[in-house]
Amino acid sequence: MTLIDSPKGEIEAEDLEFKTIKEDWNIYDLEDGTRLKIKLVAAKISRGIDPATGKALILPNGEPLYNVRWTIAFASEVPKETLQKLKS
Repeated sequence: MTLIDSPKGEIEAEDLEFKTIKEDWNIYDLEDGTRLKIKLVAAKISRGIDPATGKALILPNGEPLYNVRWTIAFASEVPKETLQKLKS
């Protein structure tokens, strides 16, 4: 169990097993020739439990409350010329 924030305050949440199907990189070419690659990676997914019922907490829009703990993966490709300029 994990504690998460909800519209009802801090509640318990059930940690869910998950399988990653696809994680795409967002790729940015900078004006100095550098290419940045960034993606969000889910580390933990939990579903909120309604303290009154012990079942999934359902939000006003009819969907269960999920909490995702994530990290950002980052990579860069910096041209040699740009590195030389930055070092000097």
